[in-house]
Order: sequence, then structure tokens, then C-alpha cells
Amino acid sequence: MNATWLAVILLGLTASITSARPIEPTRPIRRDSRVWITGASNIRHFTCNARQLAGSIQLRGYATRAPMLAGENASLQPSLSVTVDRIDCGIGVMNRHLREALHSARHPVIEFRLATYEVDLNATVPTARIGGLVTIAGEQRPVASTAVVRADSLGSLHVVGSYVIRPTQFGVEPPRRFAGLLRVRDRVTVHFDVALDPDGSAIDDIRCALHAPATTEPEQE
Repeated sequence: MNATWLAVILLGLTASITSARPIEPTRPIRRDSRVWITGASNIRHFTCNARQLAGSIQLRGYATRAPMLAGENASLQPSLSVTVDRIDCGIGVMNRHLREALHSARHPVIEFRLATYEVDLNATVPTARIGGLVTIAGEQRPVASTAVVRADSLGSLHVVGSYVIRPTQFGVEPPRRFAGLLRVRDRVTVHFDVALDPDGSAIDDIRCALHAPATTEPEQE
């Protein structure tokens, strides 16, 4: 799908921007949306996949000078929720350590709330600048990310990007095991591929079946 056709789809998402009205209905997140986390310890790299996601987005557009689309999310619901106990790192003991570190019994979900967006249609691939709030283990922090926007052959929009967080900024201490011989580093990357269904149908709970291979080579200092 060429950039011109994708721009038409994006413009459709932000119709009536001069009146800054919410676009109805709320844009659901598709079942093929994905979130995964990569990081490293002093021994190995790891990949953890979110197996259960939920969320909704309702875009409110603002008038801007073309070719820029900008606005905010009008939905009161989290844009993306990740169930902590459904994050799978591929190793049972690692899953348990992750849940303990994130205090999943008290804080069972990680949430992202989209606040603002800008889409640059001048780029070869439309690029979105996203701002919002992330809540991890009960601590909320602002985040900003850049993502690419693409359309698949069925016309669904995919917002694809990543951002880096330090768990300690959310009060989460990275796991340390075997008297400190194994130390998870205070830096993880959250990757996302959020798919929006253009037909306006609603879904309350989505599940993904992501099988991204984990890298086992130790990271070089």
C-alpha cells in the first residue's frame, strides 16, 4: 500500500478536525495487536511476550497545517492494558521473579493512556509522535515515543514502535539472584504493534499469540 493511500486512511481517522469533535465510534484495538519486552541480565538477553491485552482509543483531532495530523485521545479507558500474570518470558522461574518484582498481586495490570498524537504525513513512512502516561506497579510516569504508521492489505492501521524504560523509575527493583551473580539490568525496551480496526466494531478483551525468539547470547559490556 503506497503512502498516498495510507494518508487517505489517516485523514479518515481524523475527520472533522476543525471542530475538534471526538470521532465516533471508539477505535478498537485488534486481536493481532502485540506487546513484547526485551532486556538483559549480566548473563543473557531475554524476551517476554504479553499474552493478554485490552484497550480502546477514541481520537479527537485538531486543525493543523497540512501535512500534519494532531490531536488527543478522548477515551476514558486505558489505551492499552497488559495483564502482568500473562507476561510470558518462556521460563517459569523467570515469570515468577517478574511477577514478584512488579507486585502483581497488588498491581495486576500495566497501563498506557494515550494523551496526544501527531502524525507527520511528509515522511516517506508516516511517523507518529505519541505522548501519554504509563503506570507500572502503581507508579505513573509520562512517556513519549515515536512510531511508524502503516496499513496492512485489509486496511487496518498498525502503529509500530518502542520505548525504553528504567524499572527503578517506577519503584521496581530489577531481580538479583544467586547472591548477585545474576543481575537484571535497569533498562528494558517495550515494543508495540497496535492494530486499529477501521470498521468500528468493539472488543473488550484481546489476546495475542506472539512467538518472538529470545536471544541467548550474553550482552557485551
